[in-house]
Amino acid sequence: MNAERRARALAAMTDAGVDALILGREANARYVSGARRLWLAGARAFAPGCVLVAATGAVHLLNSSDDGVPSDVAFEHLYAITWNPANLMARLARIPELTAARRIGVDSLTPMMESLLVATFPDAELVDGQSVMLAARQQKLPDEIDAIRDAVRVATQALDATIAMARPGVRERDLLAHFEQRMCELGTTTAAFEGTFGHAFPSDRVLASGDRVVLDTGVLVNGYEGGLARTIVCDEPPPTTTPADDLFDALMAATRPGATGADLWSAWDASGAARPAQPIAHGVGLGFEPPVVGADHDPLVSGMTLSLRAERDGWIRRDTVVVTEQGAQRIFG
Repeated sequence: MNAERRARALAAMTDAGVDALILGREANARYVSGARRLWLAGARAFAPGCVLVAATGAVHLLNSSDDGVPSDVAFEHLYAITWNPANLMARLARIPELTAARRIGVDSLTPMMESLLVATFPDAELVDGQSVMLAARQQKLPDEIDAIRDAVRVATQALDATIAMARPGVRERDLLAHFEQRMCELGTTTAAFEGTFGHAFPSDRVLASGDRVVLDTGVLVNGYEGGLARTIVCDEPPPTTTPADDLFDALMAATRPGATGADLWSAWDASGAARPAQPIAHGVGLGFEPPVVGADHDPLVSGMTLSLRAERDGWIRRDTVVVTEQGAQRIFG
């Protein structure tokens, strides 16, 4: 899969006329390198953590060791973490293909890093590298869909275990704790986002019989996200159908190659349900990806993977789906 992903990135670079990519976003770095580095909590400033050069297809990676780095990334192409930006720029300047590049794509920038890169590569033009990477990542490889399926499986099993303990007297934060304990037992320690367990910020609120409880969760497995949302009633068996299910089915039917956000909104509005504050669909893969239905009107294409969300009368359902030529298909765990 690493070689196929890198080939897609290189093809996107060729299409965009980009000689090299300097990547700071971890999902992009993982896509082209296959390296398993630490995911960071919260936001961070841009740093040139990965370089991909078009002329040779070589990857250069910011990493303190070769642990978790695939063998096709040469050891001599690793450069050490440093707090001194001048040392970092000096290391990048030792990459011959980067020095010779005339168009360098960068996936994000800070003012300081922009000035340093311009000074280090004065003959190069800095261009948008994020659009190049998003073009490469848009359609998922079969192995990527399998990776997402593994993540959905973990999220589903952890959520099922959490639903089983949603009884009167249990706190919302206990549900969160149980979900995260179970996902660790199933092989991952990284949640995809802060989940909803009754409320978006689980509290000490104690569940009572008859309470409606929204559970919206996701996990990362080998970098890929899988998630789902379900709504239950405390002290009752999980419902076989909910008011959100028919709306979800209508969204599924509208999710097909060539469809736009307007088509999904038409299916939503036809149901009579009020429009929600959250996007009804967004891309998913190495985390949150475009398109975001509600802010993006580009047509869907076969091979995209989406998080599809239906909400009606306080009932919520969300599943991960893949767009195929035959329409949307749920990715089951």
